[in-house]
Amino acid sequence: MRADTFARLVALETLVDAEVGYWLEFHPASLDRFRETLVARVSDLVDEVDALDAVAAARVYDALVDFLAELPEDDDGIVEATLHFKRAVDRLVERGMGAPGPEDPAAWAVVLDALLEELLAEYRRAVPEPGTFEPRGYLRVRHLLARGREAAERMTPAVAPERRRELRDAMDRLAFAVLSRRPPADVLEPLVRDAQRLARRHRPSDVTRIGSYVMKQILRRVREPRQP
Repeated sequence: MRADTFARLVALETLVDAEVGYWLEFHPASLDRFRETLVARVSDLVDEVDALDAVAAARVYDALVDFLAELPEDDDGIVEATLHFKRAVDRLVERGMGAPGPEDPAAWAVVLDALLEELLAEYRRAVPEPGTFEPRGYLRVRHLLARGREAAERMTPAVAPERRRELRDAMDRLAFAVLSRRPPADVLEPLVRDAQRLARRHRPSDVTRIGSYVMKQILRRVREPRQP
């Protein structure tokens, strides 16, 4: 599984968490309408996964269908159904990525980039003008921000010590803007792009992927018994 696929799965899981959080906090009148809105929000991400990895897309689609089919109307039941979905995504990632898999700091740089892109798109819808915001969309923004800050910390082993403060400063500036100031989207965008620029410096490069492939081939040949 490529890091780009992993990143979109993390973003999808984060949006599901936000949707469930919205249900638990506000208890919408219609569970069917809740399902429809959730599906509409994550469908583009499922399509993006499909373009990158059809097998992963089929499995996450099945997990999503099971999740939606299992949804009861009581809070405890919804939490349990969500946990079941999240563990299914975990298993998909662990099987697909192998070692070091989700522990790879460079993969989290890709995740951070994708989460920030989703955050900006969601923010444009949730905060159409200063002083107003749409609660469901704004909750998604907050969840994407929280997961983005986690991704930034998980990528720091790949970041030179002198650059870590720069990355943390960028994420903190973004957090203050989103959580406390809620500026217009065009004011928020430079803060998002600054953090993305720092994340993209540490994405896995083609050279890195080729080098990893070559090393695996060498190790395989070393382990294979030589023909007489």
